[in-house]
Amino acid sequence: MQLALPRRDRALRGGFRLPPVVPPFNTLNHRLFTTLWLFAFLLAIVGPVVGFYYRYTEPANNSQLLLGSRAGFAVSPRDATLVRFTVGPEAETAGIVAGDHIVAVYGLPLPKTMPVTEEALAAHANDPAYIAMGNVLFGTDESEVPLTVRDPDGHVRDVTVTTGEHHIVAGAKRLGVSPRWLSFIDLLQVLFYPFLLWAAWLLHRRNSRDVVSSLLSLAVLLNIAAEQPSSVFLATMGIPRPVNVAMYDLGNVLLLTGILLFPHGNLSWRVVGLIACLPLLMFLHGQVYQSYFICFMIIGVLAMIRRLRQTDSSEQRQQIRWALFGISAYAVLRCISIVCDYLKWSTDSFGHQLLVEMSAGISFALAVLVLQIGLLIALLRYRLYDAEVVIGRSVNFAVVTLGVAAVFAGAGDALKQIVYNYSGNTNNEGPIIFAAALATIMVNPIQERVQRWSERRFQKNLFLLREDLPGNVRDMRETASLGEMLEEILAQVDRGVRSVRAAMIVNGCVLSVRNLAVEEVEAWRTSVFARDYKSDICEPSDRQFPIRVPLIPSSDKEEPIGYLLVGPRPDGSIPSREEQKALKEVSEDIARAIRTVIKREAREGEIAELIADNSRRIEALETLIGTANRKRAPRSA
Repeated sequence: MQLALPRRDRALRGGFRLPPVVPPFNTLNHRLFTTLWLFAFLLAIVGPVVGFYYRYTEPANNSQLLLGSRAGFAVSPRDATLVRFTVGPEAETAGIVAGDHIVAVYGLPLPKTMPVTEEALAAHANDPAYIAMGNVLFGTDESEVPLTVRDPDGHVRDVTVTTGEHHIVAGAKRLGVSPRWLSFIDLLQVLFYPFLLWAAWLLHRRNSRDVVSSLLSLAVLLNIAAEQPSSVFLATMGIPRPVNVAMYDLGNVLLLTGILLFPHGNLSWRVVGLIACLPLLMFLHGQVYQSYFICFMIIGVLAMIRRLRQTDSSEQRQQIRWALFGISAYAVLRCISIVCDYLKWSTDSFGHQLLVEMSAGISFALAVLVLQIGLLIALLRYRLYDAEVVIGRSVNFAVVTLGVAAVFAGAGDALKQIVYNYSGNTNNEGPIIFAAALATIMVNPIQERVQRWSERRFQKNLFLLREDLPGNVRDMRETASLGEMLEEILAQVDRGVRSVRAAMIVNGCVLSVRNLAVEEVEAWRTSVFARDYKSDICEPSDRQFPIRVPLIPSSDKEEPIGYLLVGPRPDGSIPSREEQKALKEVSEDIARAIRTVIKREAREGEIAELIADNSRRIEALETLIGTANRKRAPRSA
């Protein structure tokens, strides 16, 4: 006899048991959380608006884009003594060149390397060298500053620069950029804030007592309220910088918590242990912080993949797919943003740094946007069954872009090397032009191959509908009855587009239905939605049969021999355009097979009738012959 033992992941030795899922908010917790959420929501609206106003109306903040630009040159936070490039013509006139090392300010010697990160500035708050360099990098007054610099060849010279915002204004005008636009360059993510606020509102208000969606909603609001430009507003309100940072870190902790609990808040001691480790994020900084955050993102993705493999629910699988799409895209775009933030301190010109700065802002904004789209669709359970299409197209775009870029880079470098080996000339533009032309030619072949691979990998049901259904109906038209073939067609359509119901009308009669009765289809044919079903393939307002595919046997302008009626998907959405296109593609094969089966069954019916008629005639003849034989028998006797 087996004993029923408690699950080890649900109970401790002391007998405490975890609930199977995170319970919804009770009344008191719901009121407290709602109060906090409303405060964060208002701050997420007011903070960016006021902060952006300050940034846009005070040009003095533009120098924040380029560390050192107030003195006419750009330096890196890793070493403020190294001149990366000049900003504006005045510093060039003064004698500053890229690669110079600043060895003294006001005659005060500087360290060999001088990081100016927040940690370094706090550690050297009373260091005279840092105070002097701070006046150059962060001061607000316009003044002449004597510098001693050493060029890459080792020559030391004295130069004098005048600090002020005019350097970055001149540098922007040289690039044809309005100085006012500089206030917006690193704030491009503000463009996506309206959607993020709308998503946060929906996540919380649609099911305000659900812990997972509410935590994810609050995480979005805290991130918006804590980052630029809202941080400018917080600073003007006297909020200490550590509080601002803590808000941002708390937003990331809640985001990772929501991901680990997604989608229904299932609990285990493993999940509880991971969540307990998240507050450590609030005490980390720099690259350690980024690495810790990315590690937990990876753990969240692996946990979702595990749940995806274990669940049998079609709806939950689609929810997890959408969440995985959002999280994976977020991770990739966030990494791009981090790389851009890292590389911007290695650029060699003002224009290149602005371009990298814009790329970082757009990547970060898109990362948050895509993450929220994936989680929003998953939690609201609408358009769940478009996950494969969206994932497939995203993979197509990414792989095609990488493939074309690889062709361009590889061909360009190879041709440059060939030209250099034969002529020694590296300034010829021919290799670049040829590489661009080759990349353009290769776009279509690469796209076709990648699209076919992604359809087979991410849209398997739709791929089978396109590839298997035509072959199946061609095989069945020679052996199966019309009813059997129509039933198989509807079953494959159901698997391909995941419709909740389907029906087949042939020669004006409802011959096959799936998941509903013939009477329901006949009633639909008398409704207002069925009046134009012969001309409108898609009618979104019709909740019973939004897709009506005409079955035309050939490409000629023939009248359809029937119609394939397809219902919505389980989440109430209609099949996507890609699925509608696939149904159109297979409709001609279906129509031909139906026409062939009708003719075959008619011919077989004629043959059967002829055989039956001949059988009756033979029986009649045999009867006559038997009667005649019986009449002749007595005479013979």
